[in-house]
Amino acid sequence: MIPFRKPLLKTLKAATACFIAVVPSQKSVVLEGPGSIRKLPDLMKKQNIEKPLVITDRVLMEKHLPAGLLEAFKAAGMPCAVYDGVQPNPSIENVEEAYDLYVKNGCDAVVGFGGGSPMDCAKVVAGRTVRPRRTTEQLRGYFKIMLPVPKRLPRIVAVPTTAGTGAETTSAAVITDNGKNIKYTVNDFLIHPHVIVLDPELTLGLPPFFTAITAMDALSHAVEGYIGGAHCKFSDAYSEKAVRMIFSHIDRVYKNGGDLEARGQMMLASYYAGIVLNRALTGYVHPFAHKIGSMYHLPHGRVIGAVMPLVLEFYGRTVSRRLARLADVIGASKPGMSLPQKAAAFIASLRGFNRAYGIGAAIPELREADFPEIAESVHRECIPYPVPGIMNDRDVFRILKTLQG
Repeated sequence: MIPFRKPLLKTLKAATACFIAVVPSQKSVVLEGPGSIRKLPDLMKKQNIEKPLVITDRVLMEKHLPAGLLEAFKAAGMPCAVYDGVQPNPSIENVEEAYDLYVKNGCDAVVGFGGGSPMDCAKVVAGRTVRPRRTTEQLRGYFKIMLPVPKRLPRIVAVPTTAGTGAETTSAAVITDNGKNIKYTVNDFLIHPHVIVLDPELTLGLPPFFTAITAMDALSHAVEGYIGGAHCKFSDAYSEKAVRMIFSHIDRVYKNGGDLEARGQMMLASYYAGIVLNRALTGYVHPFAHKIGSMYHLPHGRVIGAVMPLVLEFYGRTVSRRLARLADVIGASKPGMSLPQKAAAFIASLRGFNRAYGIGAAIPELREADFPEIAESVHRECIPYPVPGIMNDRDVFRILKTLQG
């Protein structure tokens, strides 16, 4: 049980919201559109990069998805090293192995190529290069890289091959400690990617289920940032854009993975939702997903989809006005509906999304004996997040029990 009383928690969350409000937005160079990956080597050469480390995973390597980029580097006279050992939940070992390869090959930039896992791994590897005496675990938490002020980080390039994680535009990375069955975050302004490539051609081979769960992840970033205490006009505009674009294009891209225009729109929606995540933070949905995903080795987006409607219902009338607006945005509201009715219609739309695209509402893998450990992890991770309402153990257990189905 967390040794904080509710008033102190509220104060911490309000302080986080105030801090976020005065933090300047992070800026990146964005290459966007079909074939934009081919522009990357020339851009990196102009930035005086000579030998990048490409961080990816074996599945993508077996599908030859990075081949075009690797060939383009070769043609540009830029020899690169490749680390392809990233796991679906990037581990401490992955970071250390990639960092060792970076040092051994004398690299001067990192390219995270793939879903959120390779991109998160790449960010922390960049952090390790300026904090060689700190372990990956010692970078856990806030500003362990930027303080004391380090030498300049290597350039970080994010090349997403899914549309949902938002890792390409956040100043955070999620790392798994397999020995302790926990996920933790490394939060630091310095690991915000310097270059982002949004090339929808790289997502054409994504299977329908993974298209759906990554879209749900993006949706959660947009929604949680919209209802939290750190939202602002800037983040609200991106939230509404992202939610509208995801609901407008998910059916097309789920049924026809080769629809390049719809793929591009989903990629932009993920990028916009990532801006929201970076600016307005998240809420209870992600702490649930981080712990459940690492404990039972489940896809992050699948857990997000099952958890989000229940968390929004827990918040109740506190978020009715905000969710009602999102119901208007996606066309789920009807004339004459009250704010709570519109909010319920939006939550119903999330459940409809889960049913239509194979995500489901239950997580039968959950074991009741694990509830206390999950609750403790949820409480701890959520301490700084400016959530609309604060849960106790009973609230967490009730959600977990419902998730069992």
